[in-house]
Amino acid sequence: MIEELQEYFFGRINRVRDTADRAAAGPLLVRLFVVVFAALSLALAFPAELLHNVVAIGLAGFFALLPGVFPRTRLVGLTIFLCVFGWLLATFLYGEKSSVVGLIGLSTAMYLMHSLAALAAVLPYDAVLSPGVLSGWLLRAGAVVAVSAIVSVALMLVVKLTVGPVFLVASLVGVLAAGGLAYVIARRA
Repeated sequence: MIEELQEYFFGRINRVRDTADRAAAGPLLVRLFVVVFAALSLALAFPAELLHNVVAIGLAGFFALLPGVFPRTRLVGLTIFLCVFGWLLATFLYGEKSSVVGLIGLSTAMYLMHSLAALAAVLPYDAVLSPGVLSGWLLRAGAVVAVSAIVSVALMLVVKLTVGPVFLVASLVGVLAAGGLAYVIARRA
């Protein structure tokens, strides 16, 4: 049994060594961008007071590395969940005011982390990427972010104008419309 365990661990070590030897610059750059946007998301989400703590910075760095190293796993979703938790912690427990610009920055960083993790998940380590692949991916993601920001700001202006029962009805209609759109897109896929 000990020989089997040794064989397993040496096999894993050799696999990591082979992967590191074959790794190309393009996939590693995509994974680096995932880590950068994960770190930015965590920095924007959590309260500023916590980011002055060395232990908190170390934990944020660790959780920022996870989606870059393991983009095919649920660790990407865990990092997004931590960002949302950090934002809720900053807003409700620490009393930090959330601004439109801050929320757009946080959502942009989280979306780019998630989108690039999806790209990293399908790229083999030894893939050769032309510069157009990464720039095209980032341009499409940037277009989604820009349209989302414009629509969000427009909806916030509408919300300021309509407060009360109309707002509740509009929110419910919006949730139903988003669910219907997701159903239509999933059905066509």
